[in-house]
Amino acid sequence: MSLHPVVPLLLTTLAMLGIAACEQASSPTPSETQPRLVRTLVVTPTNGSIWREFPGVVDAAKKADLGFRVAGRLVTLAVREGDSVKSGDVLAQLDETDFRIQLASREAEYTSAHADYLRGRELVKTGVISRSDYNKLQAQNATAKANLEAARQNLEYTRLRAPFDGRIAVRHVDSFEELNAKQTVYTLQDTSSLLVKINLPESLMIRVREGARPEVYASFNELPDQRFPLRFKEVATRADENTNTFVVTFAMQEHGDYNILPGMSATVRGKPPTKRMSASSVLHVPAHAVLEDDVGRFLYSVESVSDGRGVVQRRAVETGNLSALGLEVTSGLEVGDRIVTAGMSKMRAGLEVRLATASTE
Repeated sequence: MSLHPVVPLLLTTLAMLGIAACEQASSPTPSETQPRLVRTLVVTPTNGSIWREFPGVVDAAKKADLGFRVAGRLVTLAVREGDSVKSGDVLAQLDETDFRIQLASREAEYTSAHADYLRGRELVKTGVISRSDYNKLQAQNATAKANLEAARQNLEYTRLRAPFDGRIAVRHVDSFEELNAKQTVYTLQDTSSLLVKINLPESLMIRVREGARPEVYASFNELPDQRFPLRFKEVATRADENTNTFVVTFAMQEHGDYNILPGMSATVRGKPPTKRMSASSVLHVPAHAVLEDDVGRFLYSVESVSDGRGVVQRRAVETGNLSALGLEVTSGLEVGDRIVTAGMSKMRAGLEVRLATASTE
């Protein structure tokens, strides 16, 4: 007996409906969907050692460009670059011939003027000469004496002497040159103590407090394992017109084991002169975890954590400086808070999330 043509079609339809019903029964309901997986970070206190680095340049504690106070022909260069000298040492010598001739002439003039003055002093007492004539003889005597002292001093100026102990850094001339007065012959530097100078930006300069003495040291690329303590010396109160930075100078004692010289480059590390905070109150978070909108800066925290799940909340915060430790949070956050560090654009207050573990990250 044959079936009606409609029967097979009905049987096929019923079978498909049964399969679909089984699939719906096995699929989870919306209420059973897993919460979003998020990466978080528990906020811990930092030790407050926020160090900043600045390029610095070594300079001599005392330096001078030395030259003769009179013009003349250079005949002797007594020292070379790199030589150590003592205060008063003769460094160079000009030809003295003309200066000795001038000195002899001034001595003769003074001898004559002084003799006239002595005779006039006796004659004025007896009225042989007037008081005005005597005053002229007295003035001529004083002038001749001053000229003589100047000639003696000019002769002494033909010898260039070291004004302080130091080392010859640069020689600027050669022997037998005709030199002008005050033309630089040597550059002398006192390297018994050194200076290190850095340029401080105005963003940090504005935080410097009177009397603040931060811990600072210098290092050199060629001496990576060595630290050279620095002592604050002075700070400029006028900014450079080109860089808008302020020059800060530190003193560094000479280290006999290393040949550190003026002009060398150094890296200066130190704590910024900011408001002193206790170690437990200094909090830092990754800079990308902090967002900002029309209301202000904020981040997302995860609260009511239980069984690896929690609820996202918006947390308004105030921030400070950005450093190698991260972005400083000055208010709105406490030690032990758990913050979201990835996928913040998909977060919203009240969203339930799962906390990523080391195995799920």
